[in-house]
Amino acid sequence: MRKAPVELRYLWTLPNTVLGILLGILTFQLPRRISGGVLVFDRTPRGLTALLPHLHRIAVTVGFVIIAAEPVTGRLELHERQHVTQYAAWGPLFLPVYLGLAARFGYRRHPLELAARRAAGEPI
Repeated sequence: MRKAPVELRYLWTLPNTVLGILLGILTFQLPRRISGGVLVFDRTPRGLTALLPHLHRIAVTVGFVIIAAEPVTGRLELHERQHVTQYAAWGPLFLPVYLGLAARFGYRRHPLELAARRAAGEPI
C-alpha cells in the first residue's frame, strides 16, 4: 500500500502537530528540522524537556514534533519516528486511540509502544 503524499499526512495530523509546536515552545528553545519535515526540540534540557526525566520519559512525540531531554539520534530517533508514522496514519484520532490503549494495556504492553520499540530494534 502506498503512503499518502506528505502534504496530506501533514494536513491529517495538523491538530496534533500544532499541539506539539505549542508544547515545543515550552522548551524555550528553537527546533531543528530532520528529514520528513519533523521538528525536534532537543537542544537543551530546560522547560518541558527538563521535566521529562521526572516523568520517566526521554522523549514525547506529538504529531510531526519530537520533544526530547537528550539528542534525538540512533534508536531514540527510530522509536520516535515510528510514532510520527503512527500519527500520520491515525491523524486526529491518534491521541484518543493512544490513551484508550494505555488504559487497557499500560505503557509496557501498549501496542503502539511495542511497534515503536520493534521499529527501533529495542528489546521488547
